[in-house]
Amino acid sequence: MKFVPITEERFNPVYEKMTAAFPFEERRDISDQKECFNNRFFNFFEIFDNEADVGFIALWVFPEFVFIEHLAIDEDKRAGGYGSRAIELVKDTYSKPIILEAEAPETEQQIKRIRFYDRQGFKMNHYDYEQPSYHGGKSVPLKILSYPELLSQAEFDLFIKRTRENPYKNSLS
Repeated sequence: MKFVPITEERFNPVYEKMTAAFPFEERRDISDQKECFNNRFFNFFEIFDNEADVGFIALWVFPEFVFIEHLAIDEDKRAGGYGSRAIELVKDTYSKPIILEAEAPETEQQIKRIRFYDRQGFKMNHYDYEQPSYHGGKSVPLKILSYPELLSQAEFDLFIKRTRENPYKNSLS
């Protein structure tokens, strides 16, 4: 498995996958997503298994940690181990803590998602957290998961600072 940087010609098909995988509240519009490429911390990859495109991942690689903003495996490829292998590739590539957001485990799908991240070694932090709206609307209550350990208050505060200055900068202005 490998991550391949998304090129301009591959951007639209991948963005279509993003709109299918994430609700409106949890993703940017197309122009704001393209603007992320101008940020030195942003990395947007297609995920390949040999020559087969199986999904995508959007990462923010900060000096202190990696933030997985979006990870999606194509619907017809799910349950094939690709998500686990993608997480392992992130762990192997970056020797720093990994942080991501997930919905609270209330529905069956949300419970499955949390169990998936738990099997990957992520810990659910118990800080109150709301993801700023990408569209100027209501924020989205989410849980913060971290690998390999729970975040200290200082680490959580740094996560808030870095994400408000970068991925969510346009959401707050």
